[in-house]
Amino acid sequence: MDNDSTKNKAKGQANQAVGAAREKIGDATGNEGMEAKGQQQHLKGDSQETLGKAQGAVKDAGNAVKDTAKNAADKAKDAVDR
Repeated sequence: MDNDSTKNKAKGQANQAVGAAREKIGDATGNEGMEAKGQQQHLKGDSQETLGKAQGAVKDAGNAVKDTAKNAADKAKDAVDR
């Protein structure tokens, strides 16, 4: 898996966890500002994780296209060499 993809997914999951905790603490203490910041951080984490997953999918798709093209080129070469 791509390094940026892994980093974004990990950062996203961390922000989701911290944001959820802040939301709960804010709710429990009646601190609406903390609760709102927790929601914001949680959403940021959702976005980061989604970005990481998308980066991984794009890299995987690119590798699949590259492999398919290489296989086609190898088959064409084999056909010419016969």
